[in-house]
Amino acid sequence: MSTIKRVIAAVALAGAAGSVAAVAAAGPASAVARGPQPVSNRLTAVKANTASWVNIYWRTNRPVCNAKVAVDGGRQVRVSYPGLRRTTTFTTGNTLRPGRTAATPIRVNPIARRSGVVVLRASMSYTDCGRHARTQWTRANLSLPVIRQIGGAPGNHRPGHR
Repeated sequence: MSTIKRVIAAVALAGAAGSVAAVAAAGPASAVARGPQPVSNRLTAVKANTASWVNIYWRTNRPVCNAKVAVDGGRQVRVSYPGLRRTTTFTTGNTLRPGRTAATPIRVNPIARRSGVVVLRASMSYTDCGRHARTQWTRANLSLPVIRQIGGAPGNHRPGHR
């Protein structure tokens, strides 16, 4: 009897280990991002209290049509779009094909008293280019490095100093 119990226990243990391995293998595959996503969540550094144009680069693994991007900077960053619109779209139009990369320009004006990184929240509405396509959404947090310039420009010295 003890040999049978050991065999049953071994089979049960092997089955449990197999199911854990299957779940572990399926985990990363289900975490693969679908649809449009930023190429990088880190944007170009900008100067504090200065309006600057920044591009958000996007890529996708499926067709994207009718894309519109809105960015929320909270209280720390004023965000505006080309043409005084309420949203922005890709510089090449409002579509993005799989394997391609496109940029959406935004104008940022960080209101900062010191250097640091500000989080912007980008939301994109889009369709999958089908005949009866429903509007879908994707959201991403973006890091905007803000540099506070202290002192004058290089080479500018105070009077009497060299």
